[in-house]
Amino acid sequence: MLKGRCKQVETTHKAKYPVLTLEKALEIIEQLKNCNSDGLGISFLSDTLGLGKSTVHRILDTLMTYDFVEKCPNSSKYRLTWKLFEIGSTIPRQRNLDYFDTKILHELCGKYKETVNLAIRVRNKAVIISKVDPQDVPVKVNLGVGEHDPLHATALGKVLISELDSDELLAIFGGEQLEQYTGNTITSLNELASHLAKVREAGYAFDLEEYSPGLTCLAVPIRNYTNQVIAAISISGPSFRLQHNKIMSIIEDLKSTCREYSNYLGASRATQADSSSRPAVDAPFDTAKQDK
Repeated sequence: MLKGRCKQVETTHKAKYPVLTLEKALEIIEQLKNCNSDGLGISFLSDTLGLGKSTVHRILDTLMTYDFVEKCPNSSKYRLTWKLFEIGSTIPRQRNLDYFDTKILHELCGKYKETVNLAIRVRNKAVIISKVDPQDVPVKVNLGVGEHDPLHATALGKVLISELDSDELLAIFGGEQLEQYTGNTITSLNELASHLAKVREAGYAFDLEEYSPGLTCLAVPIRNYTNQVIAAISISGPSFRLQHNKIMSIIEDLKSTCREYSNYLGASRATQADSSSRPAVDAPFDTAKQDK
């Protein structure tokens, strides 16, 4: 398993010198986070958290001073304010692809001796925004940063459009017939939609010589805080080097890496856990031309 390079808060961390009053305040905020617009009263918070009512009152009063909590209109209950939303809304600006640590790509490349790409979707193309090539390898993938791949014929592209609906796919491709690059290319929109359903289920996409003869590629999505697919990481190389055992190992490492980075970007841990808990398949979900 690869070591993660994304800096993020570990929920399993235990404070060496905890500030007990602060812990109590955060526990109150956690309770208020889960209530409805009616808010919660001091008695409820006291009973739920096992704190004295006077303690709860003092903490709430302090939180009100800093505008994190307010009293509900026409009641003695409390609720969170927009101040916490304002603070939370700064996180996406601090955690985005601009701060992507390419050491992750170098680590993957070093382990598998294959080309590693990071890509995003720009309209109807998958655009490479970062790339690492292996050293001292005679055959490499000849695609540079800034170049683009077709969405329907590459692993990166298929991951990036894997969660689009039929109308969105139609808007991108503009018709039923898709451009053919090799004998393995998916050439109809209906076939592509069927294949993308398998991509969603498996949590990864593959390209078995669909764009370039002799080239195989595997890709996994990166999600942001809205759980949308915003990027993808792939490993690609000559088909003769990407045999079954290596492919299965690559899939697991790509999933682990992308899951970690998705968490860093704020993706739901439940969504990530669901992806990682899917049973492993014996090979890319169909090593023949997709269902043909």
